[in-house]
Amino acid sequence: MSRTAASMLREALENVGVKFTFGIPGVHNTEIYDELAQSSAITPVLVTHEGAGAFMADAVSRSGTSLGTLVIVPAAGVTHAASGIGEAFLDGIPMLVIAGGVRRDTGRKYQLHDMDQHALLKPITKGTWLVEKHADVIATIYEAVRVATSGEPGPVFVEIPVHLQLLTGDEGPAVAAPVREAAPVRCTMQDVAAAAESLRNARSPTVFVGWGAVDATHEVALLAERLGAPVSTTLQGVSAFPANHPLHAGFCLGRAAVPAVEKSFAGTDCMLAVGTRFGEIATGSYGWTPPASLIHVDINPAVFSANYPASVALEGDAKAVLKLLLEALGEAPIAAVPGRRARSRPRSANRRRRISRNGCATTRKAA
Repeated sequence: MSRTAASMLREALENVGVKFTFGIPGVHNTEIYDELAQSSAITPVLVTHEGAGAFMADAVSRSGTSLGTLVIVPAAGVTHAASGIGEAFLDGIPMLVIAGGVRRDTGRKYQLHDMDQHALLKPITKGTWLVEKHADVIATIYEAVRVATSGEPGPVFVEIPVHLQLLTGDEGPAVAAPVREAAPVRCTMQDVAAAAESLRNARSPTVFVGWGAVDATHEVALLAERLGAPVSTTLQGVSAFPANHPLHAGFCLGRAAVPAVEKSFAGTDCMLAVGTRFGEIATGSYGWTPPASLIHVDINPAVFSANYPASVALEGDAKAVLKLLLEALGEAPIAAVPGRRARSRPRSANRRRRISRNGCATTRKAA
């Protein structure tokens, strides 16, 4: 069957569940926008600047609504969007960036927006693709989505030259839509057992979570309760642990931490860190000193011992790894070990929480 690349792109985006696209139509992507206008499943959102569109796509991905998707013009549109794409790359946010491209079927020089977009975006994406023929459009989008959402998520870039959008061509054989991969766990059960043993024997265990733990909130809370351990989050990971939980201490570590974290984390001899890179902001410009026993859980093995040495590294999806760790620790709360200090709420001792009738948390001085 002969179709335009724009038509095939629309089909691929619908099949992977994209609900919104963000961008500005122009010379090299008008045909794509004409197709999106006919879609009952996708709403193209016109933005005033591609940079704003990139941050909007980032927000859609973070919300879980669908995969944040940009549809932008080449060159200027790509450079304008680069800040938002770079932010998604640094934070591990999946994003699909689609741009038109100059004609590659004429051999003409001095075309509008003729630049190497892939060289520009390679350092801030997980991968880039140039579609060279109609039959590759759908398969390329599927592969790009797979890469964007697997392992540590991140943005990807696909260039579809304008002549493929304008002209029809053979769509090739049918391609199956990507299936969401199971959460990977690459650590061994011996490593999990070693981590559980360290936590079980700790006198003053603590928990530190980042954005990578945002889908494991329930498991983090169960672990903290079983250990009686206070929890601190990174600034990006504030939603990874409920602020109204009795064991919530605040955010950051070291000189960047709030007073409740400084006090409740003082003297910790074992820390469970989940989904964090121990970056500059979270550690007060690396002013934090880790305990000898540092158990680090992350889907990206490159972060292990990059800034602080991990005594046990557990590679895998946070939710899946923490479930294994909970099984290894057992159901009952950890019994007190010699020297383990008593745990109280990390909040100030002369204040207590109450829930008002409208469900909002408030504080008042204790009577």
